[in-house]
Amino acid sequence: MKRSTIIILIALLLIPAGNVFAAGSASPWVEQAVKLANGERKQRGIAELSVSNTLEKAAALKLADMEKSGYFAHTSPAGLTPWYFMDKADYGYRYAGENLAIHFNDPESEHLAWMKSEKHCQNVLDPRFREIGIAVKKTYFEGRETMLVVEMFGTRPGQEVQTSLTKEDALAMCKGELPAVSGVSQQRGNDGTDTSGRIALFSNMNVPKIDTLAKEAAAIGDGRYDIAQLVSVLVFALTQIVAVSLFTRLLLSRETREGVYLS
Repeated sequence: MKRSTIIILIALLLIPAGNVFAAGSASPWVEQAVKLANGERKQRGIAELSVSNTLEKAAALKLADMEKSGYFAHTSPAGLTPWYFMDKADYGYRYAGENLAIHFNDPESEHLAWMKSEKHCQNVLDPRFREIGIAVKKTYFEGRETMLVVEMFGTRPGQEVQTSLTKEDALAMCKGELPAVSGVSQQRGNDGTDTSGRIALFSNMNVPKIDTLAKEAAAIGDGRYDIAQLVSVLVFALTQIVAVSLFTRLLLSRETREGVYLS
């Protein structure tokens, strides 16, 4: 056997199995995933994403933590969010998002699943995002050998964002409500503090306004309502309070269980 052949064989044996790949390491999976995401954005008139090596590092850190701790979620059992790994990789951000995938055989089927999910699709199409970083690894997870993927999006402080479209427009595109012209997301102010809530606002709750309740109270004081009407008003008010309380607890339990934060 020739000496060069022996050297090549030794080199192949020294390559560890299950490496984490990112776009910079010429992983066909990652390169195709980035191409598919930018294809969706270009088709809709949204600026394409640039690959960030720092964001790739954050995605690799998140993937390694999921593999080590045996979980598949946006928030780890220890309470670590995607933004923790971005901070750990020293990726300063104004806007950020994360998509996760597991058990797909190729990036095309993975991408299709993300685009069929409104929140994941919104991340892919969100015009606020300027950069992308993906980590993918073939590993033994949940009882079988599979592909584990972390896709992160971000915009650094000071980077210009597309203002002709909003994240709401991206969601509308995902729902099919807007023609062609988007997991989790986070927003920070210029000083690095969080400016967006991580829980959805109760915009459609039927809660009586304060001035309406005040008028009802004044009418009761003037004797315009009898006892039966007073009881009805009190029951209605208590029902509204209980409904809001239960709905809030439901949302909070979902946040805790799934680690999905809506901004």
